[in-house]
Amino acid sequence: NALACRWLKLEAFPDLSLHLLAMPIQLWTNRICPFAQRAAITAKLRNPADGIETIWVPLSGEQKIAEHISMEHVVKINDIWEGKTLQDLNTIKDSYKKSQNPSGEVPTVVTSKGDIVMESEIAAEYLDAIGQDGNRLMPEDPVLAAKVRLQMKKFNDVVAPCYQLLMNGDPAADKDKIAVIEEKLGKFVAVLDPSGPFALGSQISLADIHAAPFLHRFKILLKHYRGYDILAGQERAAALLAAVEALPAFAETALSPEQFIGIYELYANQMKIEGGKFAGRGQSSL
Repeated sequence: NALACRWLKLEAFPDLSLHLLAMPIQLWTNRICPFAQRAAITAKLRNPADGIETIWVPLSGEQKIAEHISMEHVVKINDIWEGKTLQDLNTIKDSYKKSQNPSGEVPTVVTSKGDIVMESEIAAEYLDAIGQDGNRLMPEDPVLAAKVRLQMKKFNDVVAPCYQLLMNGDPAADKDKIAVIEEKLGKFVAVLDPSGPFALGSQISLADIHAAPFLHRFKILLKHYRGYDILAGQERAAALLAAVEALPAFAETALSPEQFIGIYELYANQMKIEGGKFAGRGQSSL
């Protein structure tokens, strides 16, 4: 099934409920977001029979940059917004929050019957369950499925410390934050199949799709903004990431390193913008 991409336009939805009944599965997403990439990779790998329509949703960071710096700055990073204005982004986001997901977060999956599935790991598991191509990414074997869920749970503990280092405004605190990352990453690696390259061994699972979007971004961002290589000395985690990065489904749902560096400059500056410029710590390391 061909992948269809479009933006939400309010005038195209005189009756949203009727419109949804006529649509394939909808994936409301944004290529910047690592949470959203989990569902996007799964959709590519499993190819649900009803087809996937991708609908772009602006992130709050894009809206903030458009408002306080320029819309041109946003488009340079994420060209899906070419020709759009800040008002367009705000309209899309407001409608999305009203009709699909009150949190405004992505991804959200809308089934062909109009049911709404939210939260990244839940959306990914749903798309896996209804997919038709390849092997199931959540194993049917209950023991293997339990291993996947444990691996996912352990990786969840890695994410927040990485964001904390990226957003840290005090260079003197970097060392302690790095220590936490390495502790949590070590606990994640400890529950991986040692043979690799994937979390369960030779076959990809939802655990790999759960971790790789974040490892990929933090490999780029923490090195650039904080001078920290998250994969240094982490051969097992590096092997997992490399195996997922090699998949066409990963490359097709990601952005370039330069684009990720551009949008996450807001995070590296503690979300501070003054006088049309980023005004926080920015790129610096110990």
